[in-house]
Amino acid sequence: MASQVKEDYGALAGWTSSRKNGRLTLRMQSVTSPPPHARRDVHSHFYVMDDQQAIQLANHLFEITGQSKPDMRRRGLFARLFG
Repeated sequence: MASQVKEDYGALAGWTSSRKNGRLTLRMQSVTSPPPHARRDVHSHFYVMDDQQAIQLANHLFEITGQSKPDMRRRGLFARLFG
């Protein structure tokens, strides 16, 4: 018997994240109908990942949107004063 893959489609309505025991839990909410939405229209999906998976997901999203990653270097004194 062939296994079937379950795929859900919807528009992203929101997300939250939390960290516990070294893992990141990402809660993504989606809707499949146009607004206005009732509470029953919002579906939550939970994904648990480690830091490396979260970094890979973030890098992938930056790449596919054509955005640049934020520069996390601390700005120098002159750049903070005059920039």
